[in-house]
Amino acid sequence: MFKTTTDAELSGNPIDEVIGSTIRYAALTSAAKLGIFRTLEEDGPKTLDELAAAIGASTDGTRAVADVAAVLGWLTLEDGRYRNGPLAERWLGQNAEYDFTPALLWAYELTNVMWDLPQAVRDGKPAQSLWERWAGNPEAGRDFSAYMRVKSRLTVQPIVEAVPLPEGARRLLDLGGSHGLHSMAMCERHPELSATILDLPEALADTGAAIEKAGLSDRITLQRGSFLSGDLGTGYDVVFLFEIVHNHTDEENRDLIARAAKALRPGGRIVVLEDVRGEQLDEHNAAFSLAMYACSGDRTYSEPEISGWLNDAGLKSVERIALPSSVSLVVGTK
Repeated sequence: MFKTTTDAELSGNPIDEVIGSTIRYAALTSAAKLGIFRTLEEDGPKTLDELAAAIGASTDGTRAVADVAAVLGWLTLEDGRYRNGPLAERWLGQNAEYDFTPALLWAYELTNVMWDLPQAVRDGKPAQSLWERWAGNPEAGRDFSAYMRVKSRLTVQPIVEAVPLPEGARRLLDLGGSHGLHSMAMCERHPELSATILDLPEALADTGAAIEKAGLSDRITLQRGSFLSGDLGTGYDVVFLFEIVHNHTDEENRDLIARAAKALRPGGRIVVLEDVRGEQLDEHNAAFSLAMYACSGDRTYSEPEISGWLNDAGLKSVERIALPSSVSLVVGTK
């Protein structure tokens, strides 16, 4: 697909695949941004003219995007009408078990972030962090939060099942807990547990309603603010740092874990959930680390680095617990 030459000696040119990947990426993210998948789900099959009119776009432009989506299996084109294909029905829209439309919308915004990558590499950091970008484009922040929420639904159960709670644990502090899925799952699994979720107000915008719907309002408290400074309280049995250290510098993480350790009772545990950087490069972690650099100037961290923060904070018996996905738990006990 998207071959630039028919010369037999140049067949399999890897640059063709790079260019083709860019075009596929642009087509699918643009289809989501234009509302093509949503329109076809809500209104049913449409001709090209009907689809273009429904999304408020030109016929030529709509055809260009929709045809690539059809070639890739996300749409079908039969009898002159576009329909959502099996992939769209499985992964996108209100009728999907897991609606990943926010992921495509976030990927569209990520294009703008990556566009500035060469200059960020020269400067040592991006001109704007992700959070600074969201201040001027809150819709992108909401798309990202929605993406994290649906992604976490796929992984939350294996994670909470692997968390080694201290004996008699009653209080959980969930730093950067955002959507609240991990705290809710922990409280459902452990009836004696209560939780406090500390995160920025915009990250918690929809969390209260989700907690109320789950019937856990009497056991989960929301605390709006930044965990990057200030006292975190005392007497907690366990503190979660789930998928947040890759968004912060070594110095910030060291300080955060030191303050989290002070919030623990003796015998309490800090549990870090991260895509841990291995000794050998792997494609997923390298790509994820690059995305973190482009977004905030940060990166993924290795097990020795994370363990070092925990040890320096006075925690002992540090262990890593592998999970079925790419992430791991790194646990330290006070």
